[in-house]
Amino acid sequence: MISGHAIPEYELFCPNSRFTMNEASNQFETAWKGIEKSWNAGQLAHAYLLQGAPHGAALRFADKLLNLIFDNHPQVATRAHPDIAWLEPQSKSRQILIDQVRDDLIRPFSQTSFSGGWKVGVILNADRMNTMAANALLKTLEEPPPKSLLLLITDEPQSLLPTISSRCQRIALTAEDDEVSKHWKEPLFDILCELPPASTPEAGLLTGRLICILNELKKEFEEDESEGISDELTAKEAKDLLGARSTARLIEARAEILRMILHWQRDVLMLVLEQGEETLHFPEAKEALAHQALVCTRAEALKRITAVETAARQLDRNLPAELVFESFFSELT
Repeated sequence: MISGHAIPEYELFCPNSRFTMNEASNQFETAWKGIEKSWNAGQLAHAYLLQGAPHGAALRFADKLLNLIFDNHPQVATRAHPDIAWLEPQSKSRQILIDQVRDDLIRPFSQTSFSGGWKVGVILNADRMNTMAANALLKTLEEPPPKSLLLLITDEPQSLLPTISSRCQRIALTAEDDEVSKHWKEPLFDILCELPPASTPEAGLLTGRLICILNELKKEFEEDESEGISDELTAKEAKDLLGARSTARLIEARAEILRMILHWQRDVLMLVLEQGEETLHFPEAKEALAHQALVCTRAEALKRITAVETAARQLDRNLPAELVFESFFSELT
């Protein structure tokens, strides 16, 4: 499991589903041209499911659409526009609850637009709506008010209720946040090339390096999110909102890191099973992978994949990341 969701078997054994940077860019631009065409023709759908990173490509797409609808109003950038409702997980359970949907979205949608135009609801990490929240949203999806639009953003669309996703027009975007990943991919790649650790002290060193990556990401997220928080909030409200947003982004980045580790261990297994290079998720690292596969049995390779899944479950239970990764790297020695 990664970030609370099971990883499909095809993700382990079909690595060719990856996007290149050019493919991701083309996908974004193609989707945007379709939206512009619909907007100009007055034929926007009443709800879109934006499949992609909730703080990456999908969010950038949503921001671009909001700026189109509200004519680049400065309040759009600060998430302070009165006709745009923003929902995201804020409870300790990291769920979107029914009260949020009712109070922050459904009720404003039933009222007259402040600007006399559109009303838009944006739900980040829409897959985190619990069943009651999703059912509360369903009536709005079935009977949307005039000039209203819902944007559901998630990289786990399969976790949405079918009755929700079936009432949205889906736009598939890259699930990877390139602006975030570029900061951790290279140092994580170096760590993976050094696996398995030769001793417990070396496992501790690898843990320290990975924790440094997470700490840098946390700092970056807090700085980014602090710029978009309205000055109208109280100090406590601003602090709570900053914590919720930066934590959500850190959880996403951590999940992507675990996916990369999982793909690496899967590549080792493929080489242990004497599969061809075309099956590799990281063909550029075939020499390092081949070296690790030489000293790894099939049982050990499967054990390492299980170790990644165990680490993901432990993180989902909010165990300290340092302890989780220290245990993980020690398991590989």
